[in-house]
Amino acid sequence: MNFKENSKFKIIIILVILIILVVGVIIFLNKNKEKPVETIKQDPYEYFAVYSPDEKVGIINRDGEKIIDNKYSQIYIPNQSKDVFFCFKSEEEYTVLNKNGQDIFKDFNSVIPINISDTTMEMEKNVLSYEENGKYGLVDYSEKKLTDAIYDEVSSLANKPGCILVKKDGLYGVLDSEGKTIVDIKYNSVKGDEYSSENGSYEREGYIISEKTKTGIMYGYIDYKGKVLIEPKYESISRVVDYKDDIYLIFMDKGKKGIIKNEKIIVKPKYQGINFYTNSKIFAVNKNGKYGFLDENGKEILKTEYESFSVAGNYISVKKADESRLYDLHGNLVNTNNYVSILETGNPAFFIAQNEQGYYSIISKDVQIDNKYTYISYAFDNFFIFTNEEGKSGVLNIYTGDEVPAEYDNIILLENARALEARKGNEVDIYSENFEKTLTMTDGVVESVNENYISVYSKNDLKYIDKKGNIVKNTEVFDDLKLYSYQAEDGKWGFTDKEGNIVVNAKYDVVTELNEYGFAGVYQEGKWGVVNSKGEEIVVPSYELETYYSPSFVGKYLLEEVETVYCTEIEGNN
Repeated sequence: MNFKENSKFKIIIILVILIILVVGVIIFLNKNKEKPVETIKQDPYEYFAVYSPDEKVGIINRDGEKIIDNKYSQIYIPNQSKDVFFCFKSEEEYTVLNKNGQDIFKDFNSVIPINISDTTMEMEKNVLSYEENGKYGLVDYSEKKLTDAIYDEVSSLANKPGCILVKKDGLYGVLDSEGKTIVDIKYNSVKGDEYSSENGSYEREGYIISEKTKTGIMYGYIDYKGKVLIEPKYESISRVVDYKDDIYLIFMDKGKKGIIKNEKIIVKPKYQGINFYTNSKIFAVNKNGKYGFLDENGKEILKTEYESFSVAGNYISVKKADESRLYDLHGNLVNTNNYVSILETGNPAFFIAQNEQGYYSIISKDVQIDNKYTYISYAFDNFFIFTNEEGKSGVLNIYTGDEVPAEYDNIILLENARALEARKGNEVDIYSENFEKTLTMTDGVVESVNENYISVYSKNDLKYIDKKGNIVKNTEVFDDLKLYSYQAEDGKWGFTDKEGNIVVNAKYDVVTELNEYGFAGVYQEGKWGVVNSKGEEIVVPSYELETYYSPSFVGKYLLEEVETVYCTEIEGNN
């Protein structure tokens, strides 16, 4: 091989290497771009704004220690686990301080929190915005610059924390909280598709995008990984947010609506309206003022010929020319009874119907119960809560009759539980899933403790129940406390350790459990005080609280939550 051939060979090798590197970078960037955005969670609270009686604001830590004096008109703590405090002396003048009271972000001209919502005080937990020469960039809480100040606008994407909507040269895109691109900055608009999973997380929420074309604004869709599923070519797009397994999109083309499942059109655009019914997994379609029904694959269940309808569980009630018909989800006729409305229940085999006189019935293929109930709601299994013409409530087993007699003012199913709260006058009864009365309390307040347990308390009593309505000990509800409340035979309250050894003698009228910050409220002779995790009384009962609830404290300060979590000083603090 001569010199020229050798040189040519080397150039080819270099070009091949460069191509491989470029392709590798593209693949890496695409993989990075398609990484779903992680849920942004609030770490345990370390800091709280504290308001004095004269409305001045300072900061305390989780031990109840004052670290910033009350001398500001307002303080914002975007992430209450981080010591980054925006302290306002006036509406325009503010400084950013850390827990030592030192100025931070001094290398930036102007740093501001990014609001997640216009209706709440919640802010982005991992990223802030800064301004430079009229443009905006992103910086994290450790003062690390994430992007240059090159954007005309920076905001949190509505209902999708951790996703930052940016505007540049009149176009929009989305960055994650590390400043990396999720959605390219080339769209006329970008918004979340409003999907969230059962636990409220937003990792799988996609993006509805739009572009300005010669024929107007057209819409498309990008999935949660950043992959463009539908190019902007439709007049509108919305996601069926209640469907969990696949991405269903309702789109409009030439004024008519159709359905896309993932990337495939399963229903051509020929309807004026389309609605999805979650529990039934069917689509109601509207064409020229008439209604019909499709299954989740777009197959017709009932023709588009009905004037009105209701959907409940496994049933579709339709009306045409004053004739009512009830069908199942396969289009089979069930009966021709006339119902004003039908309501779905947690059991798709049953539905609740209302007739023209306003009375409620329980209906299935095999059962119809009609006892002139003025209201019915579903409890669980075969049990329904009813109200009779006398205004009294009970519980009905549709196969065996009344399970709880109609003697209560009202009965409700406890949230996410198989237990009932029944009230009569100022007394509350708790019924277990077996309809045994497990607890009666005068002036009782029923409140969820966590996903597994519920508290029932009054000014002189405190009990815990599980989600089946059974009474449980507080050592089961809270497995890591240093102190536990206990009640003596004379009705007074004190604290023990987990083994049951008395730490604080029973001398209080009622107490709360230790909260996550290590403080408990103690109530005596109409006033509240505070003890710490050692059982030491750091505030003797001296606080007169007007609201009737179980208060929580951080040190000597009252812990409150209205839009955000904060503390207040109470007049006469010890």
